[in-house]
Amino acid sequence: SPLDASEIEVTVSKGEVTLSGTVESREDKRRAEDLAETVSGVQNVQNNLRQQGANSAGRSSKSKSSQS
Repeated sequence: SPLDASEIEVTVSKGEVTLSGTVESREDKRRAEDLAETVSGVQNVQNNLRQQGANSAGRSSKSKSSQS
């Protein structure tokens, strides 16, 4: 399935790309990082993406699970 980048924020400074926001799966997190690394001029990628609904997401996952 295609990567949904609508919740990904990308910032670039001096060849370093920072990815932040949320993705649906661990695979999407890796894919976004891999894509950023292929861009010409990129020297480093800081991947701060969080997986939606993952336990490590903290606050956002608790609010969803408390409703069920």
